[in-house]
Amino acid sequence: MKRYAAIASAVAALAAPAAAFAQDNGPTDPGVRCAAKVGPGQYEFYLPGERATDVNGNKWVCGPDGMWFRDYSALRVNVHRVVAVAAYGVIR
Repeated sequence: MKRYAAIASAVAALAAPAAAFAQDNGPTDPGVRCAAKVGPGQYEFYLPGERATDVNGNKWVCGPDGMWFRDYSALRVNVHRVVAVAAYGVIR
């Protein structure tokens, strides 16, 4: 019985350090960035999905391939309906 206890404790001692070297399952860096020029020779980098606004007020989204595309979800379209009422009458 003591022999089994010694083997079990030896196996547990060998397995414990292996758990300390487990890999992190956290989010991985996609390695893709979009660059935005903010000054002469100065750039800001954005991850895919991040939004930015340029100097003209246009909104952009960093794409999964590192290219910018317009953020059309930010646009607001105002639609005005004009209803004309025609009066039917007799013209003399």
